[in-house]
Amino acid sequence: MPAEAIQGLGLDVRPPDRRDHDNPKSLGCGYLSNDPEYGLTIAARPHTLDEVKSDDRFNILRETEICGRRALVSDFRGGSACTVSVAIEPGILEFMIGYSELEDFTTVDAACDQATKVATTLAPYFPDHL
Repeated sequence: MPAEAIQGLGLDVRPPDRRDHDNPKSLGCGYLSNDPEYGLTIAARPHTLDEVKSDDRFNILRETEICGRRALVSDFRGGSACTVSVAIEPGILEFMIGYSELEDFTTVDAACDQATKVATTLAPYFPDHL
């Protein structure tokens, strides 16, 4: 993602914090915003939207489309973060923002609105394939 697009969202443009995991496998980066204050994780995962739908960790709030791609907006792990999962073959690109009474986003709706805004703003820079 170009630094200009990241900065346009009010995110810190310093090199992102890598957040790669082996179980489940994902390649991700973390960004911070100061106004409002929140953390954002963007991760490429080898899962399909159908797998996200059937995963008990996700409470699917709605199905949508972002820049012509199928997407799911979900409450993750029963009330800790909003996840926007965008279908990009062969997996998904995931945008996750946490929420709690101690954070600037106190509700799942507020976190999901921001995660959807971020995904939509960055959509022109999505790769054709992961």
